[in-house]
This record gives sequence, C-alpha cells and structure tokens, in this order.
Amino acid sequence: MLTIPRRKNRGVSQVIAGLMLIAIAVAAAVLLYVYSLGVSERLGTGGGQQVKEGLILAAYRWSGNPGIISGTIKNVGQSSIDAGRTDVFLHGMPVIGGLGGSCTSAILNPTESCDFQFTVPAGSWTTGAIYQLKLVTPSGGVFSYPVTQAGSG
Repeated sequence: MLTIPRRKNRGVSQVIAGLMLIAIAVAAAVLLYVYSLGVSERLGTGGGQQVKEGLILAAYRWSGNPGIISGTIKNVGQSSIDAGRTDVFLHGMPVIGGLGGSCTSAILNPTESCDFQFTVPAGSWTTGAIYQLKLVTPSGGVFSYPVTQAGSG
C-alpha cells in the first residue's frame, strides 16, 4: 500500500513572526509620532492673543476675614486689556462685580495700571493661608497670583 506523506501543520516560522512584530511596533510608533505632532501643532498655534497680554499684580492687601482685597494691577504686555470686563476668581470662586475701584471702567494700555478693590466672597479663609487669585481677560488670557489672607489687620 502506498502512503502519502503528510505535511505537518506548523505555524509561521519564528523568523517571520519576529519580523512581523518589529513591523507592527514600527508602524505603531510612526502613527503615535504623527498624532503627537498634530496635537502639539494645534496647541502651539491656538489663541495668540494671550502671548501679547501681560498682567501683573503689582501690590495687594487682604484685610479682614473674609474682608476686602485691594491693590494695583499693571499691563506689562503689548496689547490693551479691558480691566472692567476682566473676570476675577479667588480660590476658584467668582468675585461678583469684578475688580472694582478704578479698574471698573479702565482700558489698560501697555505700561498703564489701575487700583482695584473687591469684597472677598464668603468662605472659610484661614489667616496666613495662600490662595490663588485668578484674572481672566475678555480675550481669554489667564493670569494667576498667590495671595495670603492676612487676618483682621
């Protein structure tokens, strides 16, 4: 009787499998690189206005608990800032009425400053603790400053 030789069912050779794994890894790395370039380019070209804006907290005083914060802000950027329409947040809580003082209707041109005064929102403020004062300009510029609660003085 004649027997027909059988082929053994073996999988892909180890060399081919290794090459396929390397090709898959390289393709995944290329896709990740191209994706990250797209994301970074979108982040780098967005806005643009904030780069021209610069706002510093030149001086401040937080008196009372919750009390009043008063001080001076100065435009150190290249474009004008509408201080009257700037939103104010203290420790994430919005300050109703904005900056107040002479900043209420001020358009700050570069190098100009204005004096502000606003009532601190009710909350548990700890004497000596540092809180974030955040100013958000109408064009979307965000400026954050650490302020310390000075107590009842």
